[in-house]
Amino acid sequence: MSESPTDDIGHYWTNFWQQHGDASREQPDQHRVLRTLNKRPIDADTWQATSKYVLERLDLNESHDVLDLAGGNGLFANEIQHVAHSVTVVDVADSLLPQSSCKVKTICSDMRQVEFSQCSFDRILLYAAVQYLTLPETTRLMEKMYRWLKPNGILFIGDIPDAGKRWQFFDSASRRQAYFNGLAAGEPIVGTWFCRDWLSRLGDNCGFQDTAVMDQPENQIYAWFRFDFRGEK
Repeated sequence: MSESPTDDIGHYWTNFWQQHGDASREQPDQHRVLRTLNKRPIDADTWQATSKYVLERLDLNESHDVLDLAGGNGLFANEIQHVAHSVTVVDVADSLLPQSSCKVKTICSDMRQVEFSQCSFDRILLYAAVQYLTLPETTRLMEKMYRWLKPNGILFIGDIPDAGKRWQFFDSASRRQAYFNGLAAGEPIVGTWFCRDWLSRLGDNCGFQDTAVMDQPENQIYAWFRFDFRGEK
């Protein structure tokens, strides 16, 4: 099982993203959400492939109301709004959130604290953000997301750090030292690493009738150490 950081880690990541949001106002959109490779924002073709893949996993249609948790500056929401009825973007950094529109609603809130009524959404997306939660927080959020989904709804959690590939990422003595130093200082590199079977069993326990963990396509920039989760209610 992966490590469970203390509750202080949540505050660390909240402060990190609020500060980054403020400091990156003039940066390219991908840099603002740190979707980068070797510190360079991903190119347009890679982003197009990523968004196409995610939207296919969500299986959207024009009647769907979608929740984009930790949605940052709305890069996914911009794509979702063209094929769904509405999309609600939640993020802890107000300076990142996109402008609201007739189809896009924004809420500045920590994903650990935001609340919605039962059966509010047809689809929920949590992409490249579950690593900022501890295992207990992940458990509680999964339970809430299940309640928020309408019958036959779909949850897609993307870009999950794979505990089985942790040492492929920290692949040198210096990188491992930085990893352990970060844990000791309460400033974890990447965040929580998840075991695939743990997340799958959590989905089952929450009530999802059909859960799947899956490798990412090779054209995803972090495919070599991350995976995805999909659950149907």
